Amino acid sequence: MPITEDRTVRERTAYVLGRWRFVVTAVAAAGLLAFAVSEFLPRRYTATATVIIDPPGTNDPRAAMVVNPTYLESLRTFERFFNNDTLFQQAAQRFHLDAGTAGILALRKRVLKVGMQRDTRVLEVSATLPNPQDALALVRYITEQSIKASRAEAQAADQDTLANVTEEFDHARVRFEKARAEWELAALQGTPETVQGEVSAAIGLQSEVSRLRVQAEAEAAEWRIRARDGDAQDRQSSTVLTNAAGARASEYARRESELAEEVAAKRKLLAELTERHAVASGEFDSARKAYEAALSRVRDFSAVNGLRSEHLRVIDPGVEPSQPSSPKVLLNTIVAVLLAFCIALSWLSFVAGTPRQRPAVVRAPTALHEERSVSSR
Repeated sequence: MPITEDRTVRERTAYVLGRWRFVVTAVAAAGLLAFAVSEFLPRRYTATATVIIDPPGTNDPRAAMVVNPTYLESLRTFERFFNNDTLFQQAAQRFHLDAGTAGILALRKRVLKVGMQRDTRVLEVSATLPNPQDALALVRYITEQSIKASRAEAQAADQDTLANVTEEFDHARVRFEKARAEWELAALQGTPETVQGEVSAAIGLQSEVSRLRVQAEAEAAEWRIRARDGDAQDRQSSTVLTNAAGARASEYARRESELAEEVAAKRKLLAELTERHAVASGEFDSARKAYEAALSRVRDFSAVNGLRSEHLRVIDPGVEPSQPSSPKVLLNTIVAVLLAFCIALSWLSFVAGTPRQRPAVVRAPTALHEERSVSSR
């Protein structure tokens, strides 16, 4: 019966080192196979263009956020201009790219790569094709068309904003012209200051007429007493003077009543004009301020028109690649060599770790008889 026993560490090491030819053979075979396969694989070339996203103009308060990580992260939205399926489909038709059965989306994911560099305003666009000239032409076409689309969208947004600002300005201008016309009409109908002067003059005249009326009534009373108690010669003249003073008093009373009515009417007109003028002046001031604010917004927007959004600018249009990006022959060979080396060592270590079998010793019958004779003695 064979006997199994475990190998020692020295025996395992000696076992592995003793089979170095197996390791060399495996490594060489893997390296040659990887090299040969990589050499026969079709070459693909990658062209890369670099775009920088300039922040809005200095008049825009968002320009202060260029160092804000959140703002930098938001710039990833510009990738959608480059990853546009419609644009890539146009590029595929232009450069005669075959989408195959996978479709245009799979082709775009395989050919086009777009990404922002971390914590920067730099965006890289890469195109990978079998022909280096086509790869460079494709990446430049995608970059140019995407920048045009971005600028067109920014201009459209500015036009919408300008239309809203202009519409607001037109409403403010119409309101201002209407309020100014009403204010001028109220001024033509008489200002409160003018009517107030007329009221004051009428009140002064009314006071003077009232004083004259009282004076005439006093004279009439005095001449009435003289006509009653005076001499016979003076009674006739006193009666005439009494009638004259009474007539003047009556005329002054009538005039005083007319002036009182006139003062009341002017005071009513003054209240109406004051209210109308206050309303017209308030509306005119409010409309004027709204008009000036709208005009200021139009001027400010006109000053920053085209500077309110980010601008894409090409800083490196890319060059025609001279070396293929895939397959990476050297890298594939090195990886295959390392992988074969690890697998070979692992296999030899596994084999060396298995228990070995040692055959049992078989003794001859004569030797066994001699041993028994010695034992019996």
